Amino acid sequence: MTPDPKPPILIVDDEEEILHSLRRLLRLEFEVYTATSGREALQILEHQPVHVVSSDQRMPEMAGAEFLRHTHSARPRAIRIMFTGYADIQAVIDAINHGHIYRYLPKPWDQAVLLAVLHEAD
Repeated sequence: MTPDPKPPILIVDDEEEILHSLRRLLRLEFEVYTATSGREALQILEHQPVHVVSSDQRMPEMAGAEFLRHTHSARPRAIRIMFTGYADIQAVIDAINHGHIYRYLPKPWDQAVLLAVLHEAD
């Protein structure tokens, strides 16, 4: 009997150390793709069947809410999660209303909560 494949997820954050930390935390349970920008992430979505997309809100060039709006067009069935370390309520509202996000998680995240949300989303 072959093991079930790991669910593919994409994490977008402009901070490399956060991406490394999340990759280490999630790699045993998920196929983890990472990107440091919305543009890079959209390229990944063109080629990878990602089930869950998680994005930071505050990034240069393209904010997380804008990126999540684009992912809704590119991967309408993907579950979208936003996280941010800032209390940018308008960005969260925009992401919910226009980016069709499933959940908002504050930074720093609780590891158990993050894992539970990702498993629930997939």
